[in-house]
Amino acid sequence: MRLRTIVLLAASVLPWTSTLTRADSNGAPSLVGSWHLVSYKARTADGMMTDLYGSTPLGQLIYGAAGHMSVHLLKPDLPKCGTLDRRKCPDREARAAFDNYLGYWGRYQVNAGARAVTHYLDGASVPDWVGTSQERFFKLEGTRLTLTTSPMKIGGIDTIQTIVWERQ
Repeated sequence: MRLRTIVLLAASVLPWTSTLTRADSNGAPSLVGSWHLVSYKARTADGMMTDLYGSTPLGQLIYGAAGHMSVHLLKPDLPKCGTLDRRKCPDREARAAFDNYLGYWGRYQVNAGARAVTHYLDGASVPDWVGTSQERFFKLEGTRLTLTTSPMKIGGIDTIQTIVWERQ
């Protein structure tokens, strides 16, 4: 009886886990799953590289099988506000939190031929991003996903960002 329960449990879990690694209908590797942030680097036109969220950034990216996505990026060790009431955070600490956290969610679509994924934002920590789309070019090697942006402004400077994720 115990062996039968284990076999049934394994049979119910295996189809779900295989969707995380199999190719999509176009033959491209599937992005579906949960990803842990490894690095987030911004490169300026003169080649200067910056760890935008520090050398040990925190983050999670989720691509759902139904076409929904969510991403959170955070620089660790930000100054504390001294309160759990986020609306009482002093201005300096609130600015640091805003500048060093990015989160958004919405839908996504993969263009396998272009090796690109487009995020259609329904909500974002940056109000002006809501209702926009963000294109990322992807490279999937083993358990690593690398997303690269087209040039975009960070602090008024054009940068190309390279974000490396590890499959969880």
